Amino acid sequence: MTPSGGKPAQERIWDLEDAEAAARRLRDRALDLALRQTAGWPGRPLPVLAKRAVFLALALHHRAEQAARELDGFLNYLERGTS
Repeated sequence: MTPSGGKPAQERIWDLEDAEAAARRLRDRALDLALRQTAGWPGRPLPVLAKRAVFLALALHHRAEQAARELDGFLNYLERGTS
């Protein structure tokens, strides 16, 4: 089945699953970086790199959630089309 978009359905599912997993991996790496940068905090000001890493992690978290919602919506679309 090829829904409007041109890609076969299974490829679209794999792409969305991969996008979600990649965003979650990168989010975890950004959080690890932020934790390494905050050694000794709150005894000292939060380093700029730690703030940026947290901001990046938040953006990646939103991207992962977006991919999960897209995947859920796509699977619902396919289920409606086959019932």
